Amino acid sequence: QVSDNAYLTTESSAMVGSNVAGIGSSNSIFNNPAGLSDVENIQLTTGGGNLFGYVWLPSYYFSGIAPIPILGKVAFGFQQLKTKSGSAILSTEQTLSMGYGFNLQKDKNSQLSFGMVGSYVQWDLGKSAGVSGDGSDGLNLGILNTVTVDVGFIASLRNKYRCGVYIKNINSGAIGTGMTRTVLPRRLNAGITYSPISELATSISMERLLGNSDIQIKGGLQYSLNSMIYLMMGAQANPNRFGIGAKFKFINQTLTY
Repeated sequence: QVSDNAYLTTESSAMVGSNVAGIGSSNSIFNNPAGLSDVENIQLTTGGGNLFGYVWLPSYYFSGIAPIPILGKVAFGFQQLKTKSGSAILSTEQTLSMGYGFNLQKDKNSQLSFGMVGSYVQWDLGKSAGVSGDGSDGLNLGILNTVTVDVGFIASLRNKYRCGVYIKNINSGAIGTGMTRTVLPRRLNAGITYSPISELATSISMERLLGNSDIQIKGGLQYSLNSMIYLMMGAQANPNRFGIGAKFKFINQTLTY
């Protein structure tokens, strides 16, 4: 489900979703809106890829943030996931989000931030197989939609220690009605980021679907080779997952893979 893809952005994919307490960017709207309070300038980010490497599961995202006087740090995000079979689109999931982050407290040594995101989630079921079997002459199966709310907190000390908590779908948003009503995943993610030096940030987090006893443990790091090149990697248990990536900065542009 595009509304609960913990590895949506390139950075989250490389660090296997362990960056819940990391330094914020416009993409914080997807993994912890409290990080939006870290951003001091206008940012626009876009990216995409094939979910799990399958060409029939193309996924895209777009985010932006702008510090607005009096209001604070206001951000928006858009995500889309399609399920395709050849040229036919079997279903389309998309989410439009608006987020807000601000500091509850900030002084020379510490900072406490809070963020909230409201999302409109839409699921277009496409067409039935029809007589031809490929959906070209099928019936429209309709569109389902709902609204979800996410909240997050980040506490930091001396720019070295950061602790973050993120709760996904805190309002138990659901799609469908009656017997087909399904509550979208509700997820709790809590983690710590430690930066012993300015060039290195290490992260560890715990993630659990609310209502499920299974716990995922994730760890990741980001290391700056120089002012232009950053390396990222991460590992996860239950299920096992490994990620690696790189970030290249050019003046006011950043390319991440």
